[in-house]
Amino acid sequence: MWYQKFLICLAYDLFDFTVGRLLFPVPFIGEILGCLICTKMFGQDGVLYALEAIDVTEQIDGFIPLATIIALKNKMNEV
Repeated sequence: MWYQKFLICLAYDLFDFTVGRLLFPVPFIGEILGCLICTKMFGQDGVLYALEAIDVTEQIDGFIPLATIIALKNKMNEV
């Protein structure tokens, strides 16, 4: 089950890195969506995804795979 969650997080981070900031014309919608996905999969640890909102320019946060980091952090909880 953890591997499926990991792949979802990896895919979302790849999406955020490539076209995410261009497809979300509303500021912070990508962060809200990512936070909802991570919270649904990992509970309270998923709220850490909200840290991507620190970058208001939407240029740097794509380089930090935060959803994948959250998934790796929770690996021992689910394996």
